[in-house]
Amino acid sequence: MKFIPKITLLLLLLFVHTSQAKGKRRKCPEGAWSEGKIMNTIMSNYTKMLPEAEDSVQVNIEIHVQDMGSLNEISSDFEIDILFTQLWHDSALSFAHLPACKRNITMETRLLPKIWSPNTCMINSKRTTVHASPSENVMVILYENGTVWINHRLSVKSPCNLDLRQFPFDTQTCILIFESYSHNSEEVELHWMEEAVTLMKPIQLPDFDMVHYSTKKETLLYPNGYWDQLQVTFTFKRRYGFYIIQAYVPTYLTIIVSWVSFCMEPKALPARTTVGISSLLALTFQFGNILKNLPRVSYVKAMDVWMLGCISFVFGTMVELAFVCYISRCQNSVRNAERRRERMRNSQVWANGSCRTRSNGYANGGSIISHYHPTSNGNGSNNRQDTPLVTGRGSLHRNGPPSPLNLQMTTFDSEIPLTFDQMRPGSPPPPSGCLARFHPEAVDKFSIVAFPLAFTMFNLVYWWHYLSQTFDQNYQ
Repeated sequence: MKFIPKITLLLLLLFVHTSQAKGKRRKCPEGAWSEGKIMNTIMSNYTKMLPEAEDSVQVNIEIHVQDMGSLNEISSDFEIDILFTQLWHDSALSFAHLPACKRNITMETRLLPKIWSPNTCMINSKRTTVHASPSENVMVILYENGTVWINHRLSVKSPCNLDLRQFPFDTQTCILIFESYSHNSEEVELHWMEEAVTLMKPIQLPDFDMVHYSTKKETLLYPNGYWDQLQVTFTFKRRYGFYIIQAYVPTYLTIIVSWVSFCMEPKALPARTTVGISSLLALTFQFGNILKNLPRVSYVKAMDVWMLGCISFVFGTMVELAFVCYISRCQNSVRNAERRRERMRNSQVWANGSCRTRSNGYANGGSIISHYHPTSNGNGSNNRQDTPLVTGRGSLHRNGPPSPLNLQMTTFDSEIPLTFDQMRPGSPPPPSGCLARFHPEAVDKFSIVAFPLAFTMFNLVYWWHYLSQTFDQNYQ
């Protein structure tokens, strides 16, 4: 309760000070006209016509950038909040001859439609609105010599021609174009003020930084005459840190993972296939996730080159796997066929059940086998006789009744007598048509060196090409 009198005293002093300040602002010399009386006098004799001038009306323009909302690649436009200022002279609005209280008058916005204006507009905007918070943010000041100063707080959505060939290392330029919609250059000339563009603060967007802006003036020929055109160009440089983390680093890891299959055995086909397919799907998913936030353009972007190159390297690992599997399967088939032929050579006999051998067959490293020769003893019974034979297996077999399999083989090959040299096992002939000079392990050892080297060369060319172009754009 002790603080209440002090607070009340402070509020009272503040009210008195404010009242005195207002009194000073509104205090005018005796006989001076009020703003309302001056405006009523001016407007009573005013006609909304092109101001009288020896030459065309000179309109000076400047903009003050408050903030930028976004730069959208999908819709190819950008949003910007500006304070748009126009300045021109209208002698019919001069009140220097009147006993005015002040040298300038802040006009009410309701009077704005009643005075002439150059009708300057942004001809390339998609949407332009005047901020209302709560009333329209428009300020009009009339000077005693008839100069009109008008300021609008605007929110502008304008198209932006994007070139994404260097994406995500691209630099984009967006343009605002001002023209008088109703008057050509014979009636109205547009000019930039000395400080045509100013920024309230550095413009930084989630994906872009505004790095530069410039202005220029052009005169264009239309069917109804020449028209002045003012342009302001904003240059934005993309902040590519997001794409380094979300696109490039994951693709590096995916490529390295795909090389793990080279360290696996050629027989581990399911594991190697799983690694390759998983890497390929991961890259495809990452690529699609990036493309969904970009417009559908027909040219190739830097990100396209990178992703397609990485997908090609993963696809190359799958091709290498198929090549290794083909070699392994083909050579295994040849070995199996050779084993079958060897078994058949060791089991074939002559049709008469005997095999001709050389006398020194056993001494030469062969083996003795016996064949069954049935003989008759005169009473209709057969006697068993053993005949040792030399084979290439190095084992001694006595004669005995032949098995059904041997009888069948004898009947089948009765017309094909074999020599001892044909029956002796030797080194298998090189497989024909199966790339016999390649071995699966050797191909994997070569790939584990060749693929990283090729990927390193791809990186050097890629980064040198696109980063050098980025540096050139920065210096221009």
